Amino acid sequence: MALSNGAAAQEATTDATATTTVPVSTVLNGQINLNSVIADIKVVYDDGSGVDATAAAFANDFTAVTRGSTLDLTSTQTNEAAVQANVDVTVDEIDGYTGANSLAVSNKITAGANFAGGVMNVTQTANAETRATTTITASDGWGKTQGTATAVANSATGAVAGFGNPAPLEVNNNQTNNALSSATVNFKTDNTNHAAFTGLSATAIGNSATYGADF
Repeated sequence: MALSNGAAAQEATTDATATTTVPVSTVLNGQINLNSVIADIKVVYDDGSGVDATAAAFANDFTAVTRGSTLDLTSTQTNEAAVQANVDVTVDEIDGYTGANSLAVSNKITAGANFAGGVMNVTQTANAETRATTTITASDGWGKTQGTATAVANSATGAVAGFGNPAPLEVNNNQTNNALSSATVNFKTDNTNHAAFTGLSATAIGNSATYGADF
């Protein structure tokens, strides 16, 4: 059957549109934590030639990633109880490396779409304390000591990458922190010339959100 120029152009446009239609992945997430979440580590060591202790406590944690389809995400996270991560390391003599790290998170979501865009509706509410505590006690030694404590009430991270394809990103992000977020690092030593290197850091965050789009 012969087609006029107008009909042929319309058919070509329709075919092109059909081939570029991107499927949609719909994700619904609802999380509520009602009980305390506690991670505890206690280490007592005579000769600290190699100690690395980490305690991590998460109330609500969710990850959604698509490949080749648009991510349509609706996520609600609510934490109603204490989240605590505690690390206590006691070493008589540090000769090598001693590491102690605590991480406490009430609500965390990570979302992404590869080769497509996304619509991300995220709501996070933290109604109880988030606390991370790291304690290192050393009598003597010349090794390396590293101590960190990180407490995050609400954390949201979202990204889309088109890799040459259109990848629009639409975000509606709501975060509410109604409680204490605390990070503490304690370091004790009997020898003021204790270590070749001592690195200590404490980070407390109420609300953190990072979103990005890369075409």
